[in-house]
Amino acid sequence: MDRSLRIAQQPDADDLLSRSPLAALTGMLLDQQVPMEWAFTGPYTIAQRLGRDDLDAHEIAAYDPEAFAALCAEKPAVHRYPGSMAMGVPPCR
Repeated sequence: MDRSLRIAQQPDADDLLSRSPLAALTGMLLDQQVPMEWAFTGPYTIAQRLGRDDLDAHEIAAYDPEAFAALCAEKPAVHRYPGSMAMGVPPCR
C-alpha cells in the first residue's frame, strides 16, 4: 500500500511530508491564507535552507528567532507572512 502524500505537488516536498510527522505538522501550521500547495512545500523549503533532509524541532527551537524569520522570508518566502509564521514553526517555539 502506497502511503505517500501528494499535497505539495512537488515530489521532494511530498516525500518529506510522507516520512516526517514534524514536516506534515509544520505544513498544517503554514496552511493559513496561502494556497495549500505553497503551505505544504514550506517544510521542505525550510529543511533545504537549513542544509538538512528533514526538520529537527530542537535545531529550529535553538535557532535565533530573528535569523529564523529571515530564513523564512528569503525569496521565495515560506509564507505570505513569513515573520509571524516563523514564530510558530515548529510548534515548540
